[in-house]
Amino acid sequence: MLVRPILCLWAILLASALNAQTGDYDGVPLPEEIKPVSPSDSDGFAGAWSGLWGHRLKHILVVDNVQPDGNADVIYAYGDMVSWGITRDWQRYPARIEGNTLTVLGNGFMANYQKLPSGVLMAGFQAGQAFSQAVLLPFGQNTYEPKWTSAKFEQVTTELIENGQPVSFEVVTFKPAVARPYPLAIVNHGTTGDGKNPAIAKLTFVDTAIAQFLVDRGYIVAFPQRRGRGKSDGVYDEGFNEDRATGYSCDTDTSLAGAERAIIDLDHIVEAITKRPDISSGPILLSGVSRGGILSMAYAGRKPTQVSGVINFVGGWMAERCPNGAEINDALFTQASKFPHDTLSLYGENDPFYSVAHTKERFQTFKAKGGQGTYVVFDVPGGNGHALSAAHGLWAPVANAYLESFDRR
Repeated sequence: MLVRPILCLWAILLASALNAQTGDYDGVPLPEEIKPVSPSDSDGFAGAWSGLWGHRLKHILVVDNVQPDGNADVIYAYGDMVSWGITRDWQRYPARIEGNTLTVLGNGFMANYQKLPSGVLMAGFQAGQAFSQAVLLPFGQNTYEPKWTSAKFEQVTTELIENGQPVSFEVVTFKPAVARPYPLAIVNHGTTGDGKNPAIAKLTFVDTAIAQFLVDRGYIVAFPQRRGRGKSDGVYDEGFNEDRATGYSCDTDTSLAGAERAIIDLDHIVEAITKRPDISSGPILLSGVSRGGILSMAYAGRKPTQVSGVINFVGGWMAERCPNGAEINDALFTQASKFPHDTLSLYGENDPFYSVAHTKERFQTFKAKGGQGTYVVFDVPGGNGHALSAAHGLWAPVANAYLESFDRR
């Protein structure tokens, strides 16, 4: 998901002097005369909603004056992101409701909000090639308070030892509303781009579109941050050059050693989380984005009895511009081919890391080695195929059909 580019673009398109006469809602301004209320099921979109663009930037949407013909008015508000030059503000825009989707055409951007049966809004933002996502929750009833996320952030201690100490991993968890045991889905993160900026490693990865999709289908969804990522212990060392300032290594042995380190982390994370009382017994679902996608595939091949299926979003370990990229990725997809059930591999046109020709050839290698699965390519809004996971409306029907196929095994 393109968090930084979209925020920089917002700074250009949306930043303006703060509107006068505003109220403050946990750092997000709204017109002083507005008293945001929680939406009701009977009112459709009308009311106040809150969430996080890219799971970082606070956003409030207030929907008002909904007409029988589908026209409506909205207040589009957001908080501060000082490090990226965004200053809190709000604007009024017209909106259009068609079926379960509300569309806002703003100042150089378009935002779509799809109301899901679970009562939340799945939101997508597009401005040029920048694309982001959010899940918006209804304002608290009678409290006039925003709720930014349903995620729980926690540290999970494992039996993995580094420098004589057990490693604790940061894990972000989403759960269905009714408290009972559910099957587990683990979603794995990718790289830090070219690996040259260590600050990116300290950002916690969450994909709200994938999380909401799986929660709505009865999974507890966990986003583990591997060693050195987010707030996890240890050193992030998944295949760097000797001079780490030059980023990830294209050397096959070095890169695959980094993948092995990631598999070890995932193995210890799976062992720890599956012991929780709120996780039902049985195999787990794996998913992931970019490196997380191919990691999920390779792990399933290593641990086939522990995994029910894999949804791979734009998966690959090294970009094809790396001279050994095809060899490295084929090695991991060969491991994945040992998984005896169907997998789902989803890719996008115009991916800056992996062309369709490259990923199709990797999938053919996977199939030739005995792997089972389906390969699907989408034309992603904004023209960046690597941001596919943010385009929930594209991949959700295919992924839903894949999960439903589990019942026919």
